[in-house]
Amino acid sequence: MKKQLKKRWLTGAAVCQAMFFASTASAVVIDFAGGTATLQDGSTVVTNDNDGVFGVDHYIEDGVLVQFNGLIGSWGSYIGKYYWDGINPDEGAVIHTHWDELQSITFSMQDGSAFDLNYMDVTTNTGYDSWVTASNGATMLIPYSDWGFVDGMERVWFTSDFDNITSFTVTSNDAYCFGMDNFYINEPPPPNPDDPDTDEDGIS
Repeated sequence: MKKQLKKRWLTGAAVCQAMFFASTASAVVIDFAGGTATLQDGSTVVTNDNDGVFGVDHYIEDGVLVQFNGLIGSWGSYIGKYYWDGINPDEGAVIHTHWDELQSITFSMQDGSAFDLNYMDVTTNTGYDSWVTASNGATMLIPYSDWGFVDGMERVWFTSDFDNITSFTVTSNDAYCFGMDNFYINEPPPPNPDDPDTDEDGIS
């Protein structure tokens, strides 16, 4: 009897441990470097912080699938280094799109599992009517950003409405182009300086 109980306890502990490591492994920051971009012609490119590629059909990084929807040209989907003019030479890879050649961008897990969206950076101009919409119907207006760079970069902290979702979609009704970076998926976001309750325990 003791051997059976011990065996069951060990089995349960192994399952819990496996679940813990599985959930930890799924916590990622998508920064658009080191993933695989599949282009509209079917070829593939591994992205990095120093180069860029246009005409991306979809992109995969750390189990997250980024799908460009309604593409009608190569300028509608770009991944890679954006700031080539020396204004911000340290800026790494980003996702950037011209919205006259694209309908939307959808993020999901390759395996279809649920996840939490916690944070993102807006690196370049978004217009005043750009949105993130989650699979559960939650929406958030992306703040206006005028070309981003260092001082103008906007940071977006998502509420718990964006927890346990299976996808989220980015779209814009008025922007010509804008870029994004550093999507925190199941990863605790950096501190929000505008939020007095930084540990979310209900106490400032």
